[in-house]
Amino acid sequence: MRFINNQRGVAILIAIFAMVICVIIATEISYETQVQYVSSAQAVNRLKAYYAAKAGAELSLFRILIYKKVMAQFGKQLKDNKNILDIIWQFPFSWPPVGTDSLSTFDQDALKTIIKESTMDAQYMATIESEGGKIDINDLASESKPLATGVRAQIFQIFKNEIDNNKVFKKKYDTFDFEKLVNNIQDWVDEDKISLNGGDESIKYKQPDGVKNYFLPPNAPFKTIEELHMVDGVEEEFFDLLKDKITVYGTKGINVNYATEPVLKSLDPQIKDEALDWIIKRRGDPNLGGPFKDFDDFYNFLESKNVRTENMRKSELPLLFDAEYNFRVTSSGQYANVRREVIAITYDIDGLTGKYAEMLDKTAADKNSAPDDTNKTPPPASPSDKSSSDTIKIPKGRPTVVFWQES
Repeated sequence: MRFINNQRGVAILIAIFAMVICVIIATEISYETQVQYVSSAQAVNRLKAYYAAKAGAELSLFRILIYKKVMAQFGKQLKDNKNILDIIWQFPFSWPPVGTDSLSTFDQDALKTIIKESTMDAQYMATIESEGGKIDINDLASESKPLATGVRAQIFQIFKNEIDNNKVFKKKYDTFDFEKLVNNIQDWVDEDKISLNGGDESIKYKQPDGVKNYFLPPNAPFKTIEELHMVDGVEEEFFDLLKDKITVYGTKGINVNYATEPVLKSLDPQIKDEALDWIIKRRGDPNLGGPFKDFDDFYNFLESKNVRTENMRKSELPLLFDAEYNFRVTSSGQYANVRREVIAITYDIDGLTGKYAEMLDKTAADKNSAPDDTNKTPPPASPSDKSSSDTIKIPKGRPTVVFWQES
């Protein structure tokens, strides 16, 4: 009897132990199941957010194509009023649509019905910006001397403007030699191996141990803006100052009608805040004249505001006033708590090839000009004022995308 009682005690212990094991296993399985569910759900959310962002990007590329088609067909008839077509690409587009308060009650109800019946339950916001209003740092190595010199002066002026307007930046970098920094950037892209600061360009770039065929600087164009981090002397603060003002997909000049305020200020020290406000107001208001038509229109406007333009005229920096054809598309998609972004840059290769060839012809003509012409004030070194829409072919298919980034 005593033996049987002992066996019952052991059996109870075994049963309790087995139950504990089962509870632990069940808990672990439940936990793993929850983790897998959350992970799978997040993967689905990321996928939906990604395709929402991609949908916004593709729709933006379609808007750019429509703009180019309309510009090719009707740009010549519009003459100096081509900017009215900018609305095709300038306004942001989102799904579901926002800012619909101004619609009638009938249109709002119809829109709500469309949104409700739509199979797309994610959101996106897509914007299109001009890329031609930025400074192309690869033009530091341009065969066109006016273009290379003008870009160099603009980059240097950006740093000078920051010192003049930012007390913290001035205190930290007032004695910094920005000319040497710009030289380092130019050494990165120019063809020779001799540094503009003296000596061999590669001295400042140490070759990693065990790495063969490692050559820095590459003496080749920048592939991306982020590559600027690799240039000797480019601190993070300098990169942050430049990144929104420069590009590697420029238009061989600065499009005055689309340039951002900091880029406009970099054209010449004479363009102060007050003059900048005048430029922005003028190009955005048809009643004040609207976008600038050509060099004379731009310079005469500045002179009417008591801004001296002698240095700008002498610099021969190519200024553009025609329609915009290079664009940066930024599309952000969101689903639940997940956000994805797609950035795409389109490039008008055919149009820009003609502009650059024209610019080089101008440079060659200046070199071969007669000696007695050297004392004359040269005309601005830029593509002719003839609108590219006069000869442009009607584009077909997707715009040429030279940069695509997903994050």
